[in-house]
Amino acid sequence: MPTALSPAELLLIRHGESAWNHEQRFTGWADVGLTAAGVGQMRELGDRLRGEGVSIDRVFSSLLRRCVDSVDVLLDAMQAPAVPRTLDWRLNERHYGALTGRSKPGAVAEFGAEAVRTWRRSYRAVPPPLPLSELAKIAPLASTLSEHPQAGTLPEAESLEQTAWRVAQCWPEVIAPALSPGRRLAVVGHGNSLRALVMQLEELGEAEVSGLEIANGEMRRYAALEDGGWARREIWRPDRHALSQIL
Repeated sequence: MPTALSPAELLLIRHGESAWNHEQRFTGWADVGLTAAGVGQMRELGDRLRGEGVSIDRVFSSLLRRCVDSVDVLLDAMQAPAVPRTLDWRLNERHYGALTGRSKPGAVAEFGAEAVRTWRRSYRAVPPPLPLSELAKIAPLASTLSEHPQAGTLPEAESLEQTAWRVAQCWPEVIAPALSPGRRLAVVGHGNSLRALVMQLEELGEAEVSGLEIANGEMRRYAALEDGGWARREIWRPDRHALSQIL
């Protein structure tokens, strides 16, 4: 008798710590690399997956270097560098506009604590646009995006809602068609782009997703259900390892 295939699995993985994460700066679309700690976080996750015999059939990633480099380290640690990968700008981090590159205390001093809190935690609030004089902060990404005509008119800043909308467009067009029983896919993204996917998979409300935190190097593991939904199987962080498991 043929053996039934296991359900499709999806691993949502936040990139390792970046230089601006370490400095407590709003990173957004700035193309910042990983710290040594960030490399270590991804290597630890890759070692753990390989040790458990967990393979990945395809990886989806944002265009930003901290995600691309995280994929490289992860797959190298898994001894699987040839795993196919797809980069999509819609998985990029939220565009933080005028907050880009500013430290959290610096942003509070410039704009006020209440405004910064609202921009960070509200589902719909949009920060001020990035000034023309500061466009160099995202110049490498802007150049790369010119090769993606589907991007259309690029935002000057985004709310979490707007970020969730573009991520939601990526799901049926790019990710979902690659899912099938027996296959395991990984999405390596950012705090906000992954929050948008978690919102969809776990059917969270606006208030719930606004308060959700996803740590650097964190992995959230999901299995497809017969009714079309998703069951979260595990949350894993490099510093705390398995926080929860639902078997």
